[in-house]
Amino acid sequence: MIKINVKTIWMGKIAVRDKYVVRSQEQKEDFLIKHNENMMKIPYNKIEELMVGKSEFPIEDKFSNKKHYLIYFQWNPSIRQQVLF
Repeated sequence: MIKINVKTIWMGKIAVRDKYVVRSQEQKEDFLIKHNENMMKIPYNKIEELMVGKSEFPIEDKFSNKKHYLIYFQWNPSIRQQVLF
């Protein structure tokens, strides 16, 4: 399973770099996307149908000289973590 942390939800959508989508499909691994305490699981075989968009231009990676497109998914957490007091 590929685990990804996202910091921002914009207009109900989250963005994932295309390199993770490609790796997920090649290795047949699901995504587990986490934002704060909430998580969303995306099965590798449903990535294409759950994609809601792709960035028009590639963005530069902060940690390498490579460029990546952003793939957008509707944020719909499937696992809700309860806060304990």
